[in-house]
Amino acid sequence: MGRPFSTNTTQTNSIYNTQIKFLQINLMHSRVATSNLLKKVDEYGTDVVCIQEPYVIHNKIAGIPRKHKIYAAEEGRHRSAIVVTNNQIDSLLLRQLSDEDTVVLEVVTKPKLL
Repeated sequence: MGRPFSTNTTQTNSIYNTQIKFLQINLMHSRVATSNLLKKVDEYGTDVVCIQEPYVIHNKIAGIPRKHKIYAAEEGRHRSAIVVTNNQIDSLLLRQLSDEDTVVLEVVTKPKLL
């Protein structure tokens, strides 16, 4: 797995500094790719992972530890998901904008004092 596409977003003012690390990947429904993803999340310190074609068993996303927040369509096939790995990030699934192909979250960070 080469260097993943990532986007760093920084919001700064005179007191707070917040940075969120994103990773986007197509897992092609692979258990091995999911396992490798988890290693890379730890290695890169990724906060949010946007996944296409997650690994699914019995219509549930599999291979992601329960300590992470997993967001996907409530019904139907799971062809996309967002995983929030940082517990300092509050996130809310926007159900009215999400479906089996698209997952939309509202994300709020808890700022860190400089």
